[in-house]
Amino acid sequence: MKFLRVDERAVCLSAAFLLMVGCGSSQRVQPGAVPQSARIQHGPHKKSGSSGDLIYATGGCGGTCVLSYPQGKVVGALDTSGSSVCADTSGNVFIPDDNQVFEYAHGSTSPIATLSFSGDNPQGCAVDPTTGNLAVIIQGNSNGNVAVFAGGQGQATLYGANVSPAYCSYDDSGNLFVNGFDNGQTVGLSELPAGGSDFSRLSIPQQVGYPGQIQWDGSYLTWFSSDAGPRMVSRLAISGSQATIVGTTDLQGIRFANQSWIYGDHIIIPYSNRGRRSKTIGIWSYPKGGMETKRIRDFPKRSGLRFQGLAISIATSDTSKGE
Repeated sequence: MKFLRVDERAVCLSAAFLLMVGCGSSQRVQPGAVPQSARIQHGPHKKSGSSGDLIYATGGCGGTCVLSYPQGKVVGALDTSGSSVCADTSGNVFIPDDNQVFEYAHGSTSPIATLSFSGDNPQGCAVDPTTGNLAVIIQGNSNGNVAVFAGGQGQATLYGANVSPAYCSYDDSGNLFVNGFDNGQTVGLSELPAGGSDFSRLSIPQQVGYPGQIQWDGSYLTWFSSDAGPRMVSRLAISGSQATIVGTTDLQGIRFANQSWIYGDHIIIPYSNRGRRSKTIGIWSYPKGGMETKRIRDFPKRSGLRFQGLAISIATSDTSKGE
């Protein structure tokens, strides 16, 4: 997959949520009361009842529902929950919660590792496919609002995102993008180039709507609008410091949703059409859009469904990590 910029620079992306802790240079977190240098390894993990592609949807089944994809059958559940979730190209799943990030191998229902950081209320994450770096949007730390774990382990480096961040994502060249607000209700987008030390702001058309999930679709950086009313996904080309809309996908039948996950020629979204409590997962054609092609809502009774984040964990030939 290649991302084309007019100036032939690559881009990147992933997922996260809201806060302005300030901007400026990156700062490495100093050892303190919360050990950020420890990546806790856990023992052998339990497996769910499926070995194919899986949906991990936080906010249900007592923590996180694990479903077969695209069938939508519940095949497992995690105790861990959180406001977001992300996955890497090997099928490993990362769920930020409080001041930790829990890592699960594909199909597992118990964590294989845990990362800690100083701060709280993490709102999103993304994994760099070129390095394995894990980015997490955090609150409660005056040194920065984006924590990056090199190689997905060790001590985090904190960055000021230059926007009050909502979500983040990497592209296939290791560039990190964060969306959110510049000032008030003005939406913003910033970039940390691969190997760089500072985020820089990009100009972004306000038509993209309220900051929702951003994601790399294989060709473009995508922006999911979480405005009240019709939902859409904008596809963005980036030239220098300018982001330009090159296409949109209209998604019908959604009233409330913040997060989405693009996988191949489909987009998967937890949503609600009554209030803000998402109890349904829908699948739409991408980039065609229109009405959903499948609706998943057959969940066990008393599952306490209030879906927040969602990611697809892909099945690979090597799913032995952590065993």
